[in-house]
Amino acid sequence: MKPADQIQLGLPTQVVLGWLLTAVAGFVDAVGYIGLGGLFASFMSGASVSLGVGLGDGDWGPVCQGAMMIASFLGGVTVATVLAGCMGAWRLPAVLLLEALLLAAAVALASSGWTISTAVLPVVAAMGVQNTVLQPVSGVRLGVTFITGTLVSLGRLLGQALLGRAEPWRLGGHVLLWGALVAGAVAGAILHVAFGPMALTVPATLVASLAMLSAVPAGTQSHSAGPQECHRQDLLRKADGPDGTGRRDGDPAPNHPSVWPYY
Repeated sequence: MKPADQIQLGLPTQVVLGWLLTAVAGFVDAVGYIGLGGLFASFMSGASVSLGVGLGDGDWGPVCQGAMMIASFLGGVTVATVLAGCMGAWRLPAVLLLEALLLAAAVALASSGWTISTAVLPVVAAMGVQNTVLQPVSGVRLGVTFITGTLVSLGRLLGQALLGRAEPWRLGGHVLLWGALVAGAVAGAILHVAFGPMALTVPATLVASLAMLSAVPAGTQSHSAGPQECHRQDLLRKADGPDGTGRRDGDPAPNHPSVWPYY
């Protein structure tokens, strides 16, 4: 069975969505980097190093900040995974909506006078959520919040292309994702100068819009799959027989536990 988002979306739509989400990651990382003085909102390697350096120096400020960011990121991934597993065809819009709500929560905290170190925690959780949204396509990781793997893949493809073992056009997907992150970071830095943490309203609105747009194919798929699923369940009930064991009238009793498949 294909993941729900691959069923709902065609390849061009997935690529555009992945590009936009990668730009969102660059945007919020720029805001977090400026506001936190060097910590990124989506790169947990930096938060982990900050935590480790704080432990080594006996400085509990970086330890607490790093620990809270890591916990928020893990929480976002965990909740999004559970939500996706429960929502079926609505997986994609539900997860995107969760990300948008977390970004909006960060805006609300910032506008209420909370410090950036606290207001950024919902952003970190949102970036954890974002990493669960899309599956890789042809080896390209769409919408993820880290770009090191993309550059490694780009470098490997570039080397293979120079050896004549890969088509040069395959480089484009990785280049576009890297460019999306940089473009998002540029926009985040510019808008942060003008609006401060309130600039997070932009990615929150964008992701919410993507959630609503993705709900259209999800609703179509859910509606069209309904009769098919009912027919499938009816066939399964008939196959199970009147007693639910899979035996029909006149069939011999099974020689193995009923949890085994009965043929």
